[in-house]
Amino acid sequence: MLPKATAACGVCIYLYALLLGLSPALAQERTPLNLPNAPTPANKTAPVMINGRPYVRPTPRQQFNDYLRDSYGLPALARTSVRALYAQGRGKPTEWGQDWPGFGQRFGSSALVTVIDGNTRYGLEMLFKEDMRYIPCHGCTKKKKLENALLAEITARHDSDGHRFFTLTPTISDMVGPIVANSTWIPNHGPVDGIIGSRTVFATRIGSHLFQEFVLERRHHDPKAKE
Repeated sequence: MLPKATAACGVCIYLYALLLGLSPALAQERTPLNLPNAPTPANKTAPVMINGRPYVRPTPRQQFNDYLRDSYGLPALARTSVRALYAQGRGKPTEWGQDWPGFGQRFGSSALVTVIDGNTRYGLEMLFKEDMRYIPCHGCTKKKKLENALLAEITARHDSDGHRFFTLTPTISDMVGPIVANSTWIPNHGPVDGIIGSRTVFATRIGSHLFQEFVLERRHHDPKAKE
């Protein structure tokens, strides 16, 4: 089953690369999308503000550190644990049972999925020169915080001003791990099961964004902003 998983993942990444590299002219003429938290125009001496904070494009070293934290740090551990507990509660896959050894298998599988997804995400981020960091919305309304959390799964930031563009990087990276897992070590599963199972990866990542917005960010609401 591994060749099938590798082929499926390879096709996704190849098509994505082909889509972005097909027309250099279009890439040069690409204009920023009018997204809710796009940076507002400012004079040349003032810093670009995104989500209530000055935006500075990350260096390669900063992106690497963010990759380590996102794939192996506390955020990764939290997402891995939630998915393992969810699978344990559902008793899936049934072949692993619902005892402690079964939970250990589910946690190990979830951890490997997190690592595979993180490596894919980092590779695509560096290949296409994207900024995949999540920037919480400081001083925003609840509606804008929710929009920011959801848009982070279909967009990335580009260039020195951090304009947002639609991208397939989050979608592809969150699907690769489940596809590989279901095609190799999860009993009686295949690539299609991996595509279906990737919904939990999306859910936990969006959940981590919401946690940052509404728990870690102390200021949830700007009194001057309208809901």
